Amino acid sequence: MTFEELWEHEERQGLQQRLQQDYPAWLRRRRTALATVVSVAVVSVAAGITLSTLHSPLATYDAVACNRSGIAEGHWADVAANILIMNSEI
Repeated sequence: MTFEELWEHEERQGLQQRLQQDYPAWLRRRRTALATVVSVAVVSVAAGITLSTLHSPLATYDAVACNRSGIAEGHWADVAANILIMNSEI
């Protein structure tokens, strides 16, 4: 072997050892970065869904269908409103 071949061999050995030593730390940083990105994405989606449901207008109903005749639609609308209010306070 020539001097240059010996030099290159030793240089490769040193680089290989350094890579083997640095790989666990690199892998840990990579996993941490990936977990951070995924966490931010999940929180962003959850916040977007929450904000969109908070700011959505409440549906208004023009009519109420009931099988019982003789009772005004306004009565059933009031009953439904009371039920919804009671359920939202729980």
